Amino acid sequence: MQSSTPVPIDSSAVTYHPNDDGMGEKSYIQGGVSPVVMDARRPFPSEALRFKKWIVPGMLVVIVGLIAALITVAVTKKVSDPNAMSFDLGSDVIMKAQVFKYTCTANQCVRQNLTKAEILSQTPTMGPGLMSLRVCEMTCGSGSMLPLPQSITFASAETVAVDVTSFSHSVSGADGSLVKDMQAAFTELVELKKKLAVGGIQDSGKKVSVVGKVESSSTSLTLETDESYSLSTSGTTVTITAKTIFGYRHGLASLLQLVDWCDITRSHRMVASVTVQDKPAFHYRGVSVDTARNFFPLATLRRLLRTMGMHKLNVFHWHLTDSASFGVEIKREPKFNQYGTVAANMVYTQAQVAALVAYGKVHGVLIIPEIDAPAHAGAGWQWGPDFGLGELVLCWADEPWKTHCLEAPCGQLNPLNDNVVTLLDGVWTELGTVFDSGVFHMGGDEVYLQCWQDSPAVSSHVVNTTEKAEYFSIWATFQQKSQEKLWSHMPQQKVMLWSSDLTTSEYISHFPKDKVIIQAWDKLSMNEPRSLTDAGYQVIASFQEAHYLDCGLNGVAKKNNGWCAPYKTWQVMYDQELAYNVTAENLHLVLGGEVVLWSEVTGAAAMDDKVWPRTAAFAERAWTNLNATWDKVMARMTIASHRIVESGVGADMIQPHWCRQNPGQCTLLLD
Repeated sequence: MQSSTPVPIDSSAVTYHPNDDGMGEKSYIQGGVSPVVMDARRPFPSEALRFKKWIVPGMLVVIVGLIAALITVAVTKKVSDPNAMSFDLGSDVIMKAQVFKYTCTANQCVRQNLTKAEILSQTPTMGPGLMSLRVCEMTCGSGSMLPLPQSITFASAETVAVDVTSFSHSVSGADGSLVKDMQAAFTELVELKKKLAVGGIQDSGKKVSVVGKVESSSTSLTLETDESYSLSTSGTTVTITAKTIFGYRHGLASLLQLVDWCDITRSHRMVASVTVQDKPAFHYRGVSVDTARNFFPLATLRRLLRTMGMHKLNVFHWHLTDSASFGVEIKREPKFNQYGTVAANMVYTQAQVAALVAYGKVHGVLIIPEIDAPAHAGAGWQWGPDFGLGELVLCWADEPWKTHCLEAPCGQLNPLNDNVVTLLDGVWTELGTVFDSGVFHMGGDEVYLQCWQDSPAVSSHVVNTTEKAEYFSIWATFQQKSQEKLWSHMPQQKVMLWSSDLTTSEYISHFPKDKVIIQAWDKLSMNEPRSLTDAGYQVIASFQEAHYLDCGLNGVAKKNNGWCAPYKTWQVMYDQELAYNVTAENLHLVLGGEVVLWSEVTGAAAMDDKVWPRTAAFAERAWTNLNATWDKVMARMTIASHRIVESGVGADMIQPHWCRQNPGQCTLLLD
């Protein structure tokens, strides 16, 4: 969120680029400056043209008179009304003093006018009766953190002025490069709060000592990693205790939300006495992004991982391949990339993948790769006949595509060609050393039977070509062979699959319960979590009616709002229970949930505001799992959306800024 103080116009910060009008005119670009201001400041191509356009007979007298009148009004207001804005034509700071304060009343920050004495005070003393909005938010009620910790206790509303550039760290029990990188990531984010200091810092504050106590120095991050932590502050000393370095990292993420800017004292403040006891409600709290249909630069993905870490989301499910492209480097078989990559600069090298995996760990995020099969596969597989391996992919780029697939280009692997499983095994083996996630996602949904029925490579092996059961049996055998091939040399690896016809009661027995996790994505009415957990399988909730981030935008091939419309709001995501309709005795089988961004109609430039702040609402459901609905978290969600933007991410807004400044006055709940 921007400060309640208007953003100053800083001419030194303005950049400009030539327009295409052929006249050399410049256009200004500056965040926070209105188009009107920019237009008024726009230079003309030449001095002669400037005077020709602006100075006409008699206008000079009018301009001089207006300037004199403005100066008179500004000076008069400054002297007669201490509550008024203080204009200084020679300063970059428009608002020199805040005129509002907040008190915490009935667990809500209430806005009041500052007294004349409080405004004129050069050294205001922060306390329960004199708090800025941001300071009040940090300790009022349950505070402003999101996700909310399982337990948080404020000994008082007291805060202390701190220097955000002087946080020192020490950790007992773990002292490696990963811990240092986690501390550096915290430093990067906390120092961004300097940008909130509009008008400059009056009280530079004290140094902060962050003391960590960790039981295990292991750098291994898995779905079983203990992520619990406790945090306490005593003045400028912070203590974080955790069993693992990843729990310690979560403590740093929480500390980040206990520091904010105060526009009354013009200082950064930290909560002086708070105790937090925290752990996740679910082990799996994921975000999936499809980079196969449209490419996402690494910088975009790093920004996503960093923001996930801010909200204690711990899994990035990376959909790397689809029928449209094969976007990850495979060294042992380069033809996957030669035939399947959209462009030379639109493939992730293994070195880049390894670097992103390491970056994810710094932010507490495990990266799970998905190589989709047997459906959603085409580009990169079409070279088989030319190299003596037979048909690896069937129905490749068929037209009209609707006959053989759900979207163009068509493509479905040949389940009866043993070379397919051998090649897949090579891909898994190679990527297994790069990702080191302990989990592979094999895709496994939306097989279009008509493709196999119309392909002699498959239909010639079927007795009754119109009988679906025979094709399902072939599909199940293919999936079983694929898994067994993987487990033959990576026995500890778990497999994830999308729910499908194969995960129904008739075929689910092909998958061992202790090694396969099912990602339930179908409609809630299908009751997949209940049936799967009743059968003893672990489940990830990714309901299309609540967790699909691309829904409600536009159709790929039709004039509509897409197949899964309407748009899934943050309120829907917050209210959706992950263990939907699951019995109490099977709750432990629901590992968690995941929001999903398919990229048919989106790309890197639009990712931020499609993911945030809706995913922050999901993050609290997955971490805290409060017995509460969206209206109880509205104020904290508004704060979270501003906090995300302040970290450099283009998140969407959920309310006008005025609503944050006037808590409780924008709520309209209908029965």
